[in-house]
Amino acid sequence: MFKKYNDNLAAVVLGIFLLGIASYVGQLLFTTEAWLAENGVHANAATITRVMGGAWLGLGIGLVLTFLNGPDGQKTYFWSLGVAQVSTLSVLAYSHFITKVPHIGDDVAIVTVLTVLMLLGWFRIKSRL
Repeated sequence: MFKKYNDNLAAVVLGIFLLGIASYVGQLLFTTEAWLAENGVHANAATITRVMGGAWLGLGIGLVLTFLNGPDGQKTYFWSLGVAQVSTLSVLAYSHFITKVPHIGDDVAIVTVLTVLMLLGWFRIKSRL
């Protein structure tokens, strides 16, 4: 599945990033109320949380398709993925460091690692996009 990338490191780090997407999709779509309660958020936010899960599901499927068909010509998709990931990190970091929202430090750490992985993979295959 990774051979269409012609760059093992990029394929592996984007594969790990895809596992992170799958984890968040599962968390946001299937354990919504428990995740919100764990983070001290009122359950009325469940619909918005599931919408976020659906959006990440779409981005994850797009990434799977680049593994199957190759990344060539997918510049717009990777820009969209990058903007979504950096925006997610920015919102979480702002909430954690500036507004001091409790219980999201672990999410900030995980999303930071995922962002680094995504950016590393993206820059490795950037010339083919």
